[in-house]
Amino acid sequence: MSAFALVTYAGDQVNIVEPVNDDVFATGNMITVNAPVQSITAIGSTITVNAPVKGDVTAAGGTVTINNDVGGKVVAIGGSVDIAGNVSNDAELHGGSVNIRKSATIGRDATISAGSVQNDGAVLGTLSIQSRSGENRMRAGTHEVKPDQSPMRLFVWLFAVAAILLVLGWFIIGLLLIRIMPVRFLQVESEIRTNGIVNLVAGFAAIIIAVIGFVLLAITIVLLPLALVLGGMVLIGLLLANLVVALSLGRVICGYFNWTVKEWQIYTIGFLAFCVLLLIPIINILVFGISSCLGFGAILYAIQKNWGSITGASPP
Repeated sequence: MSAFALVTYAGDQVNIVEPVNDDVFATGNMITVNAPVQSITAIGSTITVNAPVKGDVTAAGGTVTINNDVGGKVVAIGGSVDIAGNVSNDAELHGGSVNIRKSATIGRDATISAGSVQNDGAVLGTLSIQSRSGENRMRAGTHEVKPDQSPMRLFVWLFAVAAILLVLGWFIIGLLLIRIMPVRFLQVESEIRTNGIVNLVAGFAAIIIAVIGFVLLAITIVLLPLALVLGGMVLIGLLLANLVVALSLGRVICGYFNWTVKEWQIYTIGFLAFCVLLLIPIINILVFGISSCLGFGAILYAIQKNWGSITGASPP
């Protein structure tokens, strides 16, 4: 059976066993592609592509392995990147180690940046390697090796991998909330859609008050533990606030395109769109600020409306 719409996968273990004739977005601990797909974007610990991909492959994880042919380009970032299938277009590979096997042919250019590189395959265009150690046993249109002379480069890549894992963990927290406490999560999200402006103003005011309170409490040693508790609660609130906004953003996107999908899929689409917005300079500051205030205000209003059920007492 084939699917003809945007397909998203999420979970600890994701195994794609049915052909998908459109783009795939997958997140999880272990992602395995065992059926043909149009194209795939994957974020996870272990990513393995065993079936042909008609378009592009974009992957970020601890281990990225491509064992079958890719009709477009490959962009891969990981601790270990292994290419065994043919790539029709360009390949951009970054990680701790990169290995292009003898069975692989890169149809155009290959740009590789890694701690160690081994190329036993064929690169028909320009092969550019930046590494502490690189071996090119097979042919390439142009072969250029640049020794990695920057001691900060390893730190940069470690930071990038850590950032990817943190974003993945942030995403999984939202999935768990939808699974464990869907009613509460959806109640907060409904506050965004029904009282957006009010929540935005309330959230902004609450964050300012919390910051002032933290500073006033932190200047005294006796009240410093209370300040740390307050700061921790605000940080958790801001973390959850953006996840709720991501769900609301996904609902807007799905409504615009008339997509009928499950709640976790709506959240996945919204989270992906939210992350894309955070990558845009200047706009990312505005998006994060508005999202934090909007979601934080929605959380406060949801708590106020459900205060009785939370504490067993009447609302103040």
